[in-house]
Amino acid sequence: MGLIVKLKGQDAAVSGRSLVRLQAAAVTGNSEQELRLRLSAAAQRQRVSFLQRKATAFAAHVIHNGHPVPIELAEAEAARLRRDPDVEWVIVNEMIRPASVSLDDPGYDSQTWLQSRDLAAGRVAVANFPPAWSALANRALSPVVVAVLDSGILTAPDLDGRLLPGYDFVSEPTYSGDGDGVDPDPSDPGLGTVLPNGCSKSEAWHGLSVAAMLGATTGNALDGAGALAPLPGPVVLPVRVGGLCGAMVSDIIEGMLWAAGVDYHGAPARNLHPARVINLSYGGDGSCADLGNGVHDAAWLYRQTIATLKSQGVLLVASAGNGDASTGLGQWGATRPANCAGVLAVTGLNQSGYKASYANLMQVDSVQSFGLAVASGDVYRNAYGDNVLTDPGVVTLTNTGVSSPSSYFELRAQVGTSMAAPMAAGVAALMLAADPSLTVDDLLWGLSRKSASFPSASSLGFQACVPGVGEQGNCACSVDTCGAGMLDAELAVNWAIEHAAQGGTATVSTTGQSACYFSPTREGGASACADSNSSGGGGALSALDLLALAFIAIGTGLRRGPLRGGRR
Repeated sequence: MGLIVKLKGQDAAVSGRSLVRLQAAAVTGNSEQELRLRLSAAAQRQRVSFLQRKATAFAAHVIHNGHPVPIELAEAEAARLRRDPDVEWVIVNEMIRPASVSLDDPGYDSQTWLQSRDLAAGRVAVANFPPAWSALANRALSPVVVAVLDSGILTAPDLDGRLLPGYDFVSEPTYSGDGDGVDPDPSDPGLGTVLPNGCSKSEAWHGLSVAAMLGATTGNALDGAGALAPLPGPVVLPVRVGGLCGAMVSDIIEGMLWAAGVDYHGAPARNLHPARVINLSYGGDGSCADLGNGVHDAAWLYRQTIATLKSQGVLLVASAGNGDASTGLGQWGATRPANCAGVLAVTGLNQSGYKASYANLMQVDSVQSFGLAVASGDVYRNAYGDNVLTDPGVVTLTNTGVSSPSSYFELRAQVGTSMAAPMAAGVAALMLAADPSLTVDDLLWGLSRKSASFPSASSLGFQACVPGVGEQGNCACSVDTCGAGMLDAELAVNWAIEHAAQGGTATVSTTGQSACYFSPTREGGASACADSNSSGGGGALSALDLLALAFIAIGTGLRRGPLRGGRR
């Protein structure tokens, strides 16, 4: 909502392949009051009205007039403001949506997505977690933090001891649902009963479901298991970026930087538990390509942030998106930022191994782009316009509340590339637990090269997916359409174990550029950049007894009470 505006004379560029380091108020005399007056003057000159302003990353400001406007109007205002001589760049602060598909709960009581690959049982495209857990048994594992940038979290019993102190970056009270802006409480307040004008309904308890896929506790006879079952203690960092209507680009950017332990203009207190993996199950339209001529757009903002994350050793895993909401059929090309270089994009498959009807296709360039596919549930749309589940779906934790949280939780089958991304994020975290020296390039190489091959079109009985064509439903994937292959936790984790045994030598070189910028903090005062610590790792810990993890009885003791219906 609104515009992200950068005034001239506030940064110092670093040439070459280095990151652009931006310092707030870098020019002497640029007080906060002077910046506000300059911004107001520029807006008045270009006939752009706004009621509210806040500082954000990259020494910029978010301005808006208090309510959503059509994207065409926002683009027109941005174009006018870019012409002002005191403005360096302007980016539309669009609202993007989580990549989920709504459907009635079919009542499955087992998490087949967490079970071993079994062709006879039809589990062709699952991530194959149990043998990976077995490979980590009785090994010294390093702690790993996975940040979940999503709609927030609830304190569910099955996540006791698994969550780190997070943050809420939903900056606009109109859309936050909790009555305020940025604050240290990442709780999901629910969708309420009345949405702001111009908003379509978002997904209830989306962040909880994703967090539980990663961190749900095992061995407690409650609810379900999580992909990070072998890792003891807190593993999930909840970072709330999505509100009632979706997530604004500026809030996502700030959430990414904070999760990685990076200081920036307007930042809250530093995150003391920096993540090594960030999961983002939201995506928006648009390319991530560089338009050239120094154009500053949302793609540029994402590229700068992703480069910053990489410099800190942080991998971004993003869902490829669910295609056209009007048809439910997958489109050609992942949503942004999954389509940005250096991001692991993840699309969805039916458990039988063909593309899920809704899942976006994507082409993978081995130099810049990385993509994988994994079973994330599948649906077809019946004559009444309802989505009907055609495979077991992704059974994970949700809350029974409708508009606000209740005290009851349940497992529910869900569908969408939102559910695919955290599986890949979980595998990346297991790899880092085995070898914390892995760089982002190492992780991308290991995950993509150590993946399972797609089943052939002839074996599936489907036509091959066609590169470059949108609105394709179920079709047979290939490396030209769905990424490098099917996510395989066993292959990737064993590769990380071998990598560690070889001394942890980097497979592919990485920039390793320090990222320390954007002072002062939101609360004022000097930046703490000088003593930045963004490792996100730590010394090796003795793992808990993991021998039983490979043989978890997925269908036993995983929920309390009957599964209830609902919309997802």
